[in-house]
Amino acid sequence: MRADRIGRLLLGVGLLVGLAGGVGLLTGFEPARLPAALLNIAAYKLTFLAAFGLLAAGAIFRRYARRDALTDDLRPPADNETLELSSGPPPDMQSTKRQRERMRASNPADKGAR
Repeated sequence: MRADRIGRLLLGVGLLVGLAGGVGLLTGFEPARLPAALLNIAAYKLTFLAAFGLLAAGAIFRRYARRDALTDDLRPPADNETLELSSGPPPDMQSTKRQRERMRASNPADKGAR
């Protein structure tokens, strides 16, 4: 299911539950008159529903936080920010260093400077 479809389904179910509660309130229905077993089942359902809602909200927030952290890592630093240096040069730096040494060795102006 797509997120849009799930969102519509949840809105529809929420509307139906709200209407049922409003009709029950207007007609004078009292849930306390129901048998105790039904009230226990209803209480457990509400508890599990609340737990599911909290788990889903936590997962959504973690997902957005992870996405924001990834976006922050990919954006270039601002002028006032400095880049963090790693403990050593990157692996491709070794080949660049060798290329510079070869260029210096082949340049006669650099030979006299050494």
